[in-house]
Amino acid sequence: MKAQDALEVLDFEASRTAKVGHIVSTLKRSGRQYAVVAERGSSPHMVRGVFSATQIARQLGVAIPISAVARTFAEIEAQLAR
Repeated sequence: MKAQDALEVLDFEASRTAKVGHIVSTLKRSGRQYAVVAERGSSPHMVRGVFSATQIARQLGVAIPISAVARTFAEIEAQLAR
């Protein structure tokens, strides 16, 4: 389970016209393995799907390295403690 603020949420309408490279770039930039796709016009937002870096890599037959991005001081401290 992940906390809600730990999820990358993409707009459903924008993702409909996005190319795979755009999705992969978004996942890499955010440092996340997954991105939830939600329809923002409804309340609450309706989840329409999930993009997975692992699944995309598997289907393309390539490696997609995703580096975690620290977003809080606690995450930075945890990385430095390793």
